[in-house]
Amino acid sequence: MKKLLIMLIVVGLSAGVAFAAGGVGVFGSYWNADDPGPGYGGGLKFKGELADYLAVELRASCITQFDDWEGDDDLFVIPLEVGLLLNFPLGTDVPITIYGGGGGGYAIIPEADDIDFDDDFTLYGVAGLEVALSDALSIFAEAQYRFLEVDGAESDGEDIDFGDDEATFTGLGVNAGLLLRF
Repeated sequence: MKKLLIMLIVVGLSAGVAFAAGGVGVFGSYWNADDPGPGYGGGLKFKGELADYLAVELRASCITQFDDWEGDDDLFVIPLEVGLLLNFPLGTDVPITIYGGGGGGYAIIPEADDIDFDDDFTLYGVAGLEVALSDALSIFAEAQYRFLEVDGAESDGEDIDFGDDEATFTGLGVNAGLLLRF
């Protein structure tokens, strides 16, 4: 039910900014999560301009290859996020925009090694730099701090109790990629 609700919110927000200026981006990602360690992956984002200095952003990432994960199956974390950005163009003659903002979302963590971590809500903050190569193409690089703590898990249908501790996926990440503008 939670996944369906999150997907409906994302679709509703994207429909509202579909006709605004913005773009679609693809990026590579590095995320240094606390418990599973550093991981790599990639993602997609949709950016819709709401006003001159304000934008909404929808992100979907998939991170895997965590260094400290010792299982036979790969651990995947799939954050689906939505946030607001403040854009600060450096001028009309300079094709550089600095941006920052934050938002929240829902992280899906599929079963790995018969351990099914609970999916949970996530918060993030982001700061980045976008360089326009043309009217239709930009490159970007950004730092993203994601807060994600998982309360529980199941193994073979039995609940795993973390006690007072939580599985902590909180950490700093870096994303870099291309943004196709429209």
